[in-house]
Amino acid sequence: MKRYNPKRDSNLLQLNTGTIIFGVIFIYIMIRVIISFQSETLSIYEVQNSYIDTNIKANALILRKEKLIDSKSSGYVSYYVRDGEKIGKNKTVYTIDETGSIYDKIKNVNSDGLAMSDEGLTEVRTRISNFENYFSYADFQNVYNFRYDIENAVLELTNEAMIEQLTSIDGSDNTATYKKINSEEAGIITYHQDGYENISVDNFKASDTNDSKYKKSTLKTGEIINAGDPVYKLVTSENWNLVIPLTDKDAKRLKDKEHLKINIHNSSKNISCPVEFVKKDGSTFAVCSLDQQMVNYINNRFIDVVIIMEQNNGLKIPNSSITKKKVLKIPIEYLSNGSDSMEKNYLNVKQLDEKGDVSIKQVHANIFKKDEKFCYIDPNDFADNDVLVDINSNNTIPVSNSETEKIDGVFCVNQGIATFRYIEIQYEDDEYTIVNDNVPYSIAWYDRIILNQSFVKENQIIK
Repeated sequence: MKRYNPKRDSNLLQLNTGTIIFGVIFIYIMIRVIISFQSETLSIYEVQNSYIDTNIKANALILRKEKLIDSKSSGYVSYYVRDGEKIGKNKTVYTIDETGSIYDKIKNVNSDGLAMSDEGLTEVRTRISNFENYFSYADFQNVYNFRYDIENAVLELTNEAMIEQLTSIDGSDNTATYKKINSEEAGIITYHQDGYENISVDNFKASDTNDSKYKKSTLKTGEIINAGDPVYKLVTSENWNLVIPLTDKDAKRLKDKEHLKINIHNSSKNISCPVEFVKKDGSTFAVCSLDQQMVNYINNRFIDVVIIMEQNNGLKIPNSSITKKKVLKIPIEYLSNGSDSMEKNYLNVKQLDEKGDVSIKQVHANIFKKDEKFCYIDPNDFADNDVLVDINSNNTIPVSNSETEKIDGVFCVNQGIATFRYIEIQYEDDEYTIVNDNVPYSIAWYDRIILNQSFVKENQIIK
């Protein structure tokens, strides 16, 4: 038999009391945590009128009609035409000095005191006069072309004067190895190469649109050029193409487009251009055809572009709020107005009583949406053995044989009950969806909806 030990029993009493108090506090904390989680999952979202930026941003590949022009002889090169300038056929692009003697002297001659010959001045005046006679404000862009033409003419004539002066100073003609090289066709001059010169919209590969390993090099090295080496590049057409890689989602959005509105490199002006869609290596590309502004990007191979899409204005809701509901798809002619209403929102149900007599019962239909042919109603309003009647034709549809369809919607809680409302989706991204406003039977601005639909059931009371 255990003897009573006041000290021991007192300690046990204190231990049990402390344990009980701790347990009560722990349970209270767990209850609060559970309540807080429930509060979070049943968060309410107030519908707002907004929009989502749906423009498509991409890095586009630039393709042009271009070719590298090789030098026909070796020597020191002096260029007459600046990068990005237009040049006509049979105009001097560069000179080449096979020995370097003239090249060195030209570099050391002061050209400020040189005067053009009378023939040279006459040629410049003739070009100016022709431009004045044929100038039109409708073709103002030709002013820039005219400026480059005059600058190139003056540069060419000045270099000729230099050579004549050097020859007279030497007392000998060392210009036999000094050659002027003219262009074989008109175009725009540039002095870079990148290996893309032979790529076109017909033969490009998906890997060509990846700029991660892109490299370009200058043709103006300041060193002796060898015969057969590229000396400049000539772009022979103002027409050019942008090859824009698309995601599957963006390709689906654009598939019916014949023209696109695009913005190139944050330009102040948007451009409308024809587009074709090409599949390469399992990917889709938008190939835009342009006939302006090419010279602005003459030395770019890749450039940022934005495809301007129509702005999607409407009601902005989170994707987590969207659910689906299976509804009955009933021909619109089965709707009729009630005895006290002119609005057609009733369905007529054929019923048999215990005696076998047929009667018609009107049921106020819970309509989620309508279109030209059908109304979409809540199947919970009818039993499987109900038969719907068109009172105008006496045609019938057993509810059990009715067509069904799943429609998108949200749970609206304006009245404290999770009520399903149909939504008409206009655009969606990873987080939010824009739905059309002013849609009958749908949600409206300032409606309150469940933020996360997976935590509630239809017609659940929301406290």
